[in-house]
Formats: sequence, C-alpha cells, structure tokens
Amino acid sequence: MNVHTQQSKEKEEVRARIIKGASALFFKEGIKVVKMDDIARHLSMSKRTIYEQFSDKEQLLIECIKLIYRDMRELAKEEIRKSSNNTLDVILILYYIHFEMIKRANKHFFIDLMKYPNIIKQREQKEKSNNRKFKAWIEQGISEGLFRPDANSDILMYILKRDLEIIVTSEEFYDFSADELGKNFILFYLRGIATMKGQEIIEKFIEETNSKETKQ
Repeated sequence: MNVHTQQSKEKEEVRARIIKGASALFFKEGIKVVKMDDIARHLSMSKRTIYEQFSDKEQLLIECIKLIYRDMRELAKEEIRKSSNNTLDVILILYYIHFEMIKRANKHFFIDLMKYPNIIKQREQKEKSNNRKFKAWIEQGISEGLFRPDANSDILMYILKRDLEIIVTSEEFYDFSADELGKNFILFYLRGIATMKGQEIIEKFIEETNSKETKQ
C-alpha cells in the first residue's frame, strides 16, 4: 500500500468515526444542544480535525442521517429475510423498526431535524421513493387478500405520513412510550384496513412483540 492510499484510508476511517460518534450524540441528546466542541470531546479529537472533514454542523448531520437510515435499512432487510411471509409482514417489520428508533432517540431529535433546510429537502426526496413503495405494498396486500379491496393507497399514504410526523414532533405525545405509540398506530391504521386474514397476522405480530418486550 503506497503512502497516498494509506492516507486516504486513514482519512476515511477518521471520517467514519466522526459520523458514528456524532450520530450517537445527536440521537442521545438531540441536535440543537450538541455543539462541535461536544463532538470533539466525545471523540477525544480536535475540533479542527472535524472541520477538515465537514464544513459545518449541518453537513455532518446530513451524513449522520444517512448512516442512521442505512443501518435501519440493513436491519430491516435482515428481519424481512428471516421473518416475512407476505406484504403485511414487511410493513409490520418496518413500522416496528421505525418505532424502535423513536424509542432510542431523544424526544427533541426529530423536532430539531426540521430546522435544517437541507435535511428537509433530503427527507422530501426520500419520501417520494418511500411513497411509491408504500403504495405498491398496499396494492400487493390487497391482491394477497390481506387488505380490504376498497383501501385507497393514496389517502392512506397521506394520513400515515401526516400522523407519523405529528407523533414524533408533537409534545402532546411526549408522555407516551414508543411501544404504546407503535402498537396503537398499528391497531388504528393497519388493522382498520386489514381483512380477517390480515387481522390474524397483526394479532400474532403484536403478541410476539409483547413477548419480546417482556423478556427484555
């Protein structure tokens, strides 16, 4: 390995370490209260080293969000591979992982995210892709006999998106645990559009989830 290659590798390792460390801090403390000095202390490195990699806090935050959602995707792929037999299983696993993330995050994390224009833009772009997938899943679920044939995927997509955002950004929900929110979200929305066959899958999923949480 030549000197240039070694330096590039070391630079990438430092960059990855900063992103991982900053992600953990943002998640635990919220974004607004965490300063670049805090990240430097947390990582036992100089602030200058961080600024050599990232021009400002928002640029670092963008990379942190990418890492968080990349880790979620990898976890989702593994869980879906192990546990899914149909479209409803996939949706339930994804929502479970989403609410597990909410449970681990500081309550101000998601509110703080909405104060960064580039984060909002990135999120809107990602939502377009997610909306297409969700619509396809609902339609697939209808064809599998899991959702009611009169379920309108466009309306459902809008309601779910709106209410998920309210759940994670409104102080009205601070007194409820992520587990409570997740279960009631599933009961209220997914069970409401499920057929008897789909409802049986949902009941089994909630039962298994309750069992996991009891053992933790």
